[in-house]
Amino acid sequence: MKEGTNVSPCGALCPECAKYPAECAGCRSIEGRVYWLAYTGRAVCAVYECCVKEKNMRDCGACPALPCEKFTKDPTLSDKENAANLAKMLRRLKTE
Repeated sequence: MKEGTNVSPCGALCPECAKYPAECAGCRSIEGRVYWLAYTGRAVCAVYECCVKEKNMRDCGACPALPCEKFTKDPTLSDKENAANLAKMLRRLKTE
C-alpha cells in the first residue's frame, strides 16, 4: 500500500466512506475502532486486530489467507454492496 492514501489494512479506502473525515479519521488513526462495530459487539475490527496488532503487517495484501473469515459483512450495507466493496478491497490489496 502506498503511504498517505488512507487505505485501511483491509483495503477499504477511507475517503470513499461518508463518515470520513468529519466523523471518522480513518481506520489507522482510530486503531480499528470503526463505527459499525456497534452492530457486531466487538471493540476493534477483527481484520485490523489480526493484521496490525497480531501479525504486525501494514495491510492484508501479503497474507496467504486473504480473504479470510475476518472479512465479514458490513451490517450497514446490502449483500450486493458488500460484494462490490470486497472485490474493490481485494483488488487494492493485491495490486498496490
